[in-house]
Amino acid sequence: MSNRGRVRGTLEQAPKPVWREPHAWWVNVDTGAATEPQPCRRDRQMPSLGASQPPPTAAASAPPTLAPPAPAVTPPPIRRERGGLALDGVERLTVRDPSHRSWRDCISRYAGIDLGPGREEAHLSALQAQVGASIGGAFPIAVLNLKGGVGKTVVVETLGSTFASLRGDRVIAVDIDSGDLSDRHGRRNALTMADLIRDRTVARYDDVRAHTYMNSAGLEVLGPPDYAKSRWSVTRQDFVKAYSILRSYYSLVLVDCPKTLKSDLMEAVLREARALVIVTSTSIDAVQKTRTTLEWLSNNGYRGLIASTVCAVNQVDGAKPTPLVVKELEQLSTQVGASVSLPFDRHVHQGKEIGLDRVSRQTRRAYLELAGELARMFPRR
Repeated sequence: MSNRGRVRGTLEQAPKPVWREPHAWWVNVDTGAATEPQPCRRDRQMPSLGASQPPPTAAASAPPTLAPPAPAVTPPPIRRERGGLALDGVERLTVRDPSHRSWRDCISRYAGIDLGPGREEAHLSALQAQVGASIGGAFPIAVLNLKGGVGKTVVVETLGSTFASLRGDRVIAVDIDSGDLSDRHGRRNALTMADLIRDRTVARYDDVRAHTYMNSAGLEVLGPPDYAKSRWSVTRQDFVKAYSILRSYYSLVLVDCPKTLKSDLMEAVLREARALVIVTSTSIDAVQKTRTTLEWLSNNGYRGLIASTVCAVNQVDGAKPTPLVVKELEQLSTQVGASVSLPFDRHVHQGKEIGLDRVSRQTRRAYLELAGELARMFPRR
């Protein structure tokens, strides 16, 4: 590009920068939402910020050199132990999709100006660091509800995968319900919880690992025998023994609970739980069941656990909640430690194996927020 004017030797004044209206892909720092970015234009040069341009030189006629793109930051490989039906070589997933660049990324990439992380990016980084924080022991999380069809098992799988993808230790989900978790997780392991608690030779992680199945995010699942082919059902003693084994090898233990609270089994689960996730949908009957759950916990000696409870409002369809439901949810949010809205995601509700790489960006962000709220309850070290 030439810096000369139309008449040789005469310099033109540099045009003043033209400020444009904010683009649709700019991050809304108030809501934390970011929409689809548009490709950066590389066919235009940014105007000079000076009053005039320097005299032309031989070097000035050379085309400008764009700053090379910053090298991609690859997370350190996570070490997976052998044993069982592992997918141990798969790299951990990250929440941020590199195909979606913010305006700061564009300026840094094409103009060589490092503006540092934006508010949204800094918030996501802080959430990831919080979710990946060291715990120093087993931290059991019970996921429950009294209303079927609200997506409890979906929440267990996606939340557990989110934790596993961001942590450097072991995360497991235990199915003490009907066994549907294995279907959403992937292929079943022929060995189950019933085999684990009967195995008297279990003495190390590899022995436990032989009874679980790990997905691509690093989440392991320990399930019950096939519901249709077995008479075995988990009891209080079964859970106590299984958890006494798992707590020695896993930092996070998520429990997919049955749809009841009045049982010896759930009493054992609630006594061990350090945090609860109560899953509800945007239907009025599901919200009322959530209120009943909180009242039962309060009236049966678990009032202290309510402060460590997160209400996950799972949108199982694209319908907009009614004003009555919104009002009820607002009232419930004042009774628990936190509330997080999980958007409707077609992949999640297809009834098949769930993969973090196939859910929407908004869904991954919501589950990161849910994991972050639970991570705030980790013991301080």
